[in-house]
Amino acid sequence: MQRGSEEEVEGDVEDEEFIDEECSEEGEGDRRAKGAAIGRTITLQMLLAANILQPGEANMSIEYMGQRFLGDLLSDGKIKSLETDIIFASPSAWACHCKRMVNPDKKSGCGWASVKYQGQKLDYFKNKYFKQLQRGEDDVEEEAGEKAGDSRHGKSCMGPGKSSAIDGNTLLEATPFSSLGKIQPFLVSISTNAALVIDFHCHLTTSEVVGYLAGHWDINAHVLCITAAYPCRCRLNDAELAPLVEEDIARAIEARRLSLIGWYHSHPNAPPTPTLRDVEAQLDYEIRMKGSSDAAYLPCIGFICSPYAEDSVSLESSLSSFWVIPPPESKPHDHGKPMLMTYSVIQDQFLSQDALNEMKKCSEFYRGDQDFINFSEKYKGNITYLEKMKASVSSKFPRDQSDGLLWSVLSELVCPPAPKPANPGYISADIASALFATGKFPPALVSLFPPFIPGISQPPTSS
Repeated sequence: MQRGSEEEVEGDVEDEEFIDEECSEEGEGDRRAKGAAIGRTITLQMLLAANILQPGEANMSIEYMGQRFLGDLLSDGKIKSLETDIIFASPSAWACHCKRMVNPDKKSGCGWASVKYQGQKLDYFKNKYFKQLQRGEDDVEEEAGEKAGDSRHGKSCMGPGKSSAIDGNTLLEATPFSSLGKIQPFLVSISTNAALVIDFHCHLTTSEVVGYLAGHWDINAHVLCITAAYPCRCRLNDAELAPLVEEDIARAIEARRLSLIGWYHSHPNAPPTPTLRDVEAQLDYEIRMKGSSDAAYLPCIGFICSPYAEDSVSLESSLSSFWVIPPPESKPHDHGKPMLMTYSVIQDQFLSQDALNEMKKCSEFYRGDQDFINFSEKYKGNITYLEKMKASVSSKFPRDQSDGLLWSVLSELVCPPAPKPANPGYISADIASALFATGKFPPALVSLFPPFIPGISQPPTSS
């Protein structure tokens, strides 16, 4: 994921949740009495989305052992320390940092109980959020398993999604396994052919796009190898066309003896952070693909590509990968925990014909639609959308594309050259010059002579 220039510290989500429950003095009984769908997953980002909190400068504070610390609440739910300029991903991470500055032996932050927003403890705003959602939460158990899955293509093959009172578009920050002191359950690699198709597809339109990932699962090395990407060439709400597109993709994957091992989608102008809907979709995929035994198990991985993220300082798309830890059996209605997955990029020697065909078909599908990017327009400053895309996709070219030929092909896919004007019937300049040199220019050819040929204003007369 893209990082800003300031250092960013992510809190231990598991520790934060348990610490907050132990340290909070207000509303504990009320929290435990509510449904499990949101009990453990409240974040500052959710409170911002619900308009309970507002981002601002110095509106966060901590008082500890006579010391007072201030922080800015950022629009993405993180806290920026005014003392150190470090950005923290959670209240507990910031609280623990501040308290350790005063007391190095301090091991917990108790963020929701000790951090204040505009002078009021965060626990107050958490309880306010619970009360605001209480009516919706009463229906969670009754509705669970009844809602249809996300109707968007690329997710339509999944079964019912979880019901939740939380807005499905709420962003849930993915947690690195390293922050929990753990390692990834499996390694991930993606070929440049697959990464190129993903990046090219996501650059084409201002609308969200979806596709599938195929490759192999090495059970001995515990590596998930992504070797191909298959864009879904239909609109998100096209319930009629989506199943047909997915059938074509399934046949293509089977014909190449690959396995379906994941999916990707775009956040055109937003960061590559999964939403609640993305998390539920990913978990549903994992459950469906886990198989009936260890021998039949297939991992499933999700990728998010952000080609035009507004806060990005790089011309290259932000591409992140995530996996979801299922909720505990005691809380079946809780949503899973998104985990940030690291991956390696394997450069292919050649561009596959399949990858080139997929990109050609994608450009043909979106070209002419209102949401198709006008690549000749300016993206930022003097940089055009075409130059922006080149900066992003060039890093995903195979080894044999140092001559620039591939970029010429891709640029023509999105910016076809203007058609040449029809020949009005003029003879060529070379033939006209040869005729003039003889001194015997036929009068009948005067009307065919192009007056714009440099260096000749009129045909010479015969002597």
